[in-house]
Amino acid sequence: MEFISQNYFLIGAILFVFVMIVGEPLRRRMLGIETATTSEAVAMSNHDEALFLDVREQRELDNTGKIQGAVHIPLSSLKKNIGQIEKHKNRPVVVYCRSGHRSMGAAGTLKKAGFDKVYNLTGGINAWQKDSLPTER
Repeated sequence: MEFISQNYFLIGAILFVFVMIVGEPLRRRMLGIETATTSEAVAMSNHDEALFLDVREQRELDNTGKIQGAVHIPLSSLKKNIGQIEKHKNRPVVVYCRSGHRSMGAAGTLKKAGFDKVYNLTGGINAWQKDSLPTER
């Protein structure tokens, strides 16, 4: 107890890290969001006609391009513009951003809006480009 009382900042930091490590997978599970690697996403695209949804801001898209055929709706306007992809509710939707963190929130928004199969692209567009998969400007 003496150690804890003298090192409350250290204990707080350790607890914060623990919550962050355990919390994100738990949050994903509660929302029903699955992850997909680049190869899994390609397979879904080829076999299940998956829709790719790019939620990056326009300036990011201008710099790196997007996955071929992806629909672009920035995360900042996703709730307002979700109607653009309503007709794809029953298809798998692979959501991505630069690295896969912001797209997790977008995937949650889609699940709440009634989309059945929502996947977060692990590693985002960075992983896609690292694997030399096609993009378009």
